[in-house]
Parts: sequence; C-alpha cells; structure tokens
Amino acid sequence: MLDLPTITLDTTLTDLYARTGPSLGKKRIGQVLCGTSSAIELNQHFPRNIKYLYQDSPFNSLPQQELIRENDKLKYSLASKYLSLIPQREAFIAGNTRVFLFNVNLSDEQIHHDEQEAKRTIAVLNNNQRPALVFCPGPEHIDLEKHGVDVLASKLVLDALDGYPLTCDPEIHWLLNTKEALARSGLPTPRCDIVELEGYCADRQDCCAACKDDSSPFVPECCTGPRSTWLQQSVRKVIKAVRGRSLPFVAKNQQTFAGAGTWIINTDQERDELIEQLSSGLLRKLFSQVTAINHTLKPATILLSDMVVNPIANHGLTFFVCEDGASIYLGTSEQMIDENSSWIGSTITYSQQNQLEDRFSPIMNQVATWLHSHGYVGPVGTDILQTQSSGDTLKQSLSFSIVDVNVRTSGSMCLPLLRKHFTNRGFDCASSFGITTKATRDEFIQEWSTQFQDGQMCLLAWYEDKFAGESFADIAISAKDNEELRTLMEQIKAMTEQVTF
Repeated sequence: MLDLPTITLDTTLTDLYARTGPSLGKKRIGQVLCGTSSAIELNQHFPRNIKYLYQDSPFNSLPQQELIRENDKLKYSLASKYLSLIPQREAFIAGNTRVFLFNVNLSDEQIHHDEQEAKRTIAVLNNNQRPALVFCPGPEHIDLEKHGVDVLASKLVLDALDGYPLTCDPEIHWLLNTKEALARSGLPTPRCDIVELEGYCADRQDCCAACKDDSSPFVPECCTGPRSTWLQQSVRKVIKAVRGRSLPFVAKNQQTFAGAGTWIINTDQERDELIEQLSSGLLRKLFSQVTAINHTLKPATILLSDMVVNPIANHGLTFFVCEDGASIYLGTSEQMIDENSSWIGSTITYSQQNQLEDRFSPIMNQVATWLHSHGYVGPVGTDILQTQSSGDTLKQSLSFSIVDVNVRTSGSMCLPLLRKHFTNRGFDCASSFGITTKATRDEFIQEWSTQFQDGQMCLLAWYEDKFAGESFADIAISAKDNEELRTLMEQIKAMTEQVTF
C-alpha cells in the first residue's frame, strides 16, 4: 500500500460555521450530507421523501414500474451513491465535527464495508480536520445527546429529520432551493414562466377500486376515479404551456438533485421529444406525489425560462453565508456539463481567483443578502452564465445570469479548499469529477501511484460495488496549467467512464 501525503485543507465547513456569528458559531454542529430519493426508499431505515419532493435522475428517467419497493438492485445502487459516495465527498471538507452517515443495508458485511470505504477516504486528511464519522441505520436513529451535538446541518431536506434541531427551518431550506424561489428572488436570472398546479392528488383510499388495491406511490394507469381526472387535467395544463412557449427555452423541474430536471429546447423536434417524455410518465410520477401534506410547497411546479444566448463561460461560484448576511468567498470554478445538461465536474485556476473574487463579489453579495433575508446560514453553490455584450472595456462588457442556486454544499466546493495543497506543489489548475471503473481502490491508486504520491491527485470519495464488480468515485486532480490538466483528464477518461451524480 502506498504512503499517501497528508492533505490539509485551506478551511473546512466546521471552520466556516465557527466564523459565521455568535449563534451557530458557539453550537456543536453535526452534519448530515447524504442524498435522498422521492421515488423509492433507499432501504428499510431510509424511507423516500414524501413531503419534501426531489426529482433525481431515476425519478425522471426510469419507468414507473421499476420504482417499486421490491427493486432491490436499484435500491442498492442508489443507496451506495446517495448514502456513501456523496456523503464521503462532502465529509472530506466537513472538518473536525460529527458527520452522520447511513448504512447501505444492515448486513454485518455491508456495515463493515460502508465504514471501511468512508474511513479510508478521510484517512488522508490532517488529524485536526478529520471528521468523526457516526454510522446509523437511518436518519431517525441519530442520537444528538449521545454524540454531543446541539444542531444538525443537512445538505438536503429529509422528511425523517423532522423534529430535530436544524441550522435552517426545513420548509425555508427546501423553498430556497426551488427554481421558483430563484425566479421570484429579484436576482439577475433569466425571465421565467411559472406553471403551477391547482389542487392536489386525492388519497388512494378516496378513489377507485384500482387505487385502493394499489400500494404504489403513483396513480395506476387503470385508475378511473378523481385521481386520474385531476392528473390528466394537470398534465394537459403543462403540455399546453410547453407547446405555446416560444423557442428557445429551458424547462425545469421545481426541485432537483443528482443531475436531473433541466431540458434545453432549441427546436420544434426537441420540444416534441420533451412533450413525449412528459406525457409518457414523468408528469404522472411527479403529480401523483402532490398530496395534502405537501401541496402548499408547490413541489410539481414546472418552469419555462428564457435561454441565455451565446454564453462564453459557465461558472460555479461557491461561498458561505454568515449570520449577519456577509459572505465568505471560497472560489469560482468552470462547470463541466454533459449533453443532457447535467453537471459532471468542475475545473479551477488558482492564479485567477483574486481577479474572479473581485468580479463576482457583487453578485455573491446579492445572493447572500437574499438568503440572509430568509434566515439561511451556511454553504452555497451558484451557477452563473457569463455573456459578452457591447462595451469599451472587459468590465463593462461582461454580463452575468444566475441559472441555479444550490443552497447547500456543492460538488465543486472541494476545489477552493484544496488550493494550498495543490499550489504548494506547483499545480495551478485542478478539477474534480466523478468516475466509474472496474478497478478497486487499491488498483486505481497503484495505476496512478506517481500522481497520488506527489499530491497531484486525491480521492474525495470511493465506493466499491462488489455485486456489480465496479467502483464509483469522486476524484480531484491538479496540473501546472490547463493544457496539462486537460491531458491528464483525457488519460483518466480513457481508462474509466464519467458518471453523473
């Protein structure tokens, strides 16, 4: 086994919370950094979200008949990513605090595997920045008193955390992450048509015989009662809005996670393909879950926004909002987006960060002021498209449009925190992205042994799926310049596959 260098981050989430102000700064904050699904339970102790709906990739893309409790293969695949891989990546920057993780399942072998994977990932961190990992069967099993925690900071809003003390009210946290909140915020964002539903889906016990006999969270195709009537009316309303929207436009789900819910529509053919996707099951799945307990949150609103024309850059701005509304700049990266408009990674140039901080501070402070007005304190990732307009100077001719605000930790947040680790070794550029590979962790590290030993590459997360015979990982790599970084990225890509989380 190789002797890997110790990684010391520039700062951590724990450090940032300590700096944020007198209220949270004095509290012992535990962190819950996992993903969640509204389509299917991840295991018997991690139920699907029912009140706070999220549309992830499986929710949007998989047929309704696959999103069933008995689909153990799908549940295991999602649980390994949402409950192990993503929390590892976020725990890497959490700092010296309690981080609560949840087991993929509760077999003795699986519990051991989950713990070993996470502990090996954070073992390279400086002792003073290494989180204390606490494994639980599910969110309801978190024992704050036992672990000396006053309040929880959660990446996503989990139904199962209802009743726990949280750094942000869950309804406010969920709403701040919606696309509608951004559209109505007054921030510089593309104009948006908001398509809202009227009413909600009735309980299946108040519908027809087919619904009463069905335990699925979705309205069955054979429904003949009021649920089907309401659902069909709602679908027609959205389809009518999509048909009538002038080209080009961007269609978005209200609340998304894990690379889902954005469609770029430039042509009539793409519009027809979107309508087919919406009509053939996506809206049925989504609208089925709009119920009496969540309809006031408007979780199934569809948004149709103007297209940002000819962007010259896609920036990921990361920062931290303090209790007084001030913001702490972390970094600005370039977003890597695939053909499905899903985030697959980011790149950063450290020598440009002072200039980028000056450029983006005004818009960062605008976002921080808006979030502060709703009581939010914590990490933020903001996606900003940059365009070129007329003007005599570069400063005058740049225009910025906020296309997304993730009021939580983001996938690129690790890059600014690794700045000194990389630049002290002569590496000015870095990237983080997800991969899937047939190699084990040890095999992958051995294959890139020089880069790992030189501190040029590090694992932010690793999960080996022994059943599928493959591993999922998030990695950070660095290079002296962008050309060398692109070469290294291509070499890694040739030996692995990119994967979107």
